[in-house]
Amino acid sequence: MASSSQVCDCVHEHGWDSAFYRFAETIRNLTCGGCNHKHIYALVGTRGRYINHSNPVVRKRTAAALSRLMHSSRYAADMQQGYADDSSVFSKAATSLIEMLHETTKLDDAELFDYALHTSWPELLRGLESERRAGREVDPLRMACESREVVRWGEQQAACDRAPLAELFAACFRTMAFGCLDDRFARTLCSRTPAESDDSPAECGERVPEGACLVRTTVGDEPCISGVWCVDADRPFSIGRFSSCDAIEADPVVSRLHCRVFMLDGTWFLEDGGSTHGTRVLRGEDDALSCVFDSGGEKGPRAFPLEFGDRIVLAGRITYWFCARDAHVLTIG
Repeated sequence: MASSSQVCDCVHEHGWDSAFYRFAETIRNLTCGGCNHKHIYALVGTRGRYINHSNPVVRKRTAAALSRLMHSSRYAADMQQGYADDSSVFSKAATSLIEMLHETTKLDDAELFDYALHTSWPELLRGLESERRAGREVDPLRMACESREVVRWGEQQAACDRAPLAELFAACFRTMAFGCLDDRFARTLCSRTPAESDDSPAECGERVPEGACLVRTTVGDEPCISGVWCVDADRPFSIGRFSSCDAIEADPVVSRLHCRVFMLDGTWFLEDGGSTHGTRVLRGEDDALSCVFDSGGEKGPRAFPLEFGDRIVLAGRITYWFCARDAHVLTIG
C-alpha cells in the first residue's frame, strides 16, 4: 500500500491539486468531517443532485467521478455553468456554507472569518497555482495582486470588528471557478474607483492614505475592470510587455517597458519609457475629459505629475485608472 507521502507526490506530479480540493479540505478539517467535499460541491456544482442518489450504484459511480473531478481543474467548468444559469449561485452557496459551519462548529463569525481569510483562502490560492502549472489558464499577476488586496481588505474588516463571511466565501467560490475576483468585489478593494465618490465617509476610525491603485478597464458601452494592482510608494510600478513588468500587456502596440508610476517627494508621477506609440493622461469628468499629458509630442517632459482619478492611456487603446488606496486605522485610546 502506498504511503500518504507517495500519494501526495503522485497528486502533485499529475497536477491533481486543485483550488477546490484544498479549500474543501480546510473546511472538512475545521468541521471534523461534518461538512466535507461533496457537501460543498453540492452547493456550487451543477451535478450536485446526484451525490446522494437513492441508487447505490449511482452513488458509487458519482463518488468516483467526484473524486477525480475535485482533484483537477475540471470542477471549474461545472461551477462556471452554474454561474451562467444563476449569477447568484456563489452568494447562495456562501450563505448555505455559513449555516453548515454554524451547525458543525462552536466558532463565532469573527473566528470563522479569520479562519477563512488566513487558512482557507491561502490554501485555495496554492491549489489554483498548482492548476496553473498543470495547464489551466490563470493570470498569475492578477491572481497575486487580487489575493494581496483580499487579505488587506479582510484585515481592515477585522480591525473594524466586522466579519463579512458571505462576501469572503462568495469571493472564494468565484476565484475557484474563474481564477479571479468579480468586478464588483474588486472595486471594494480600492477606497476610490471610477464608480465611487471622493467624499464617501469613513466607516470606522480614521482614514489615512496608504499608496495607490491602478485599475485596468476595458473600453466599450459597458466598461468593466480587468485587473486591480496595488502601487506602493517605495518602489516604481512598471507596465509593458516585459515579463518582469508589474502589469504585463500582451498587445503588440504596447512597448516592452511602456511606462512607470512612482512617487517622488510626496508626488506621484507617470514616466513614459520611450514607448513607440506613446502614453497619454486624461483628466476630468466622463463627459469633459481633456488630455493633460502626451508623451508622443516632440517637446515636453517625459514624466508627468499624476492626480487621483487620472486615466493613463497606453498607445491610445489600453486604459488604467489611477486611484487612491486608503486604509482604515482605529484610533487608540
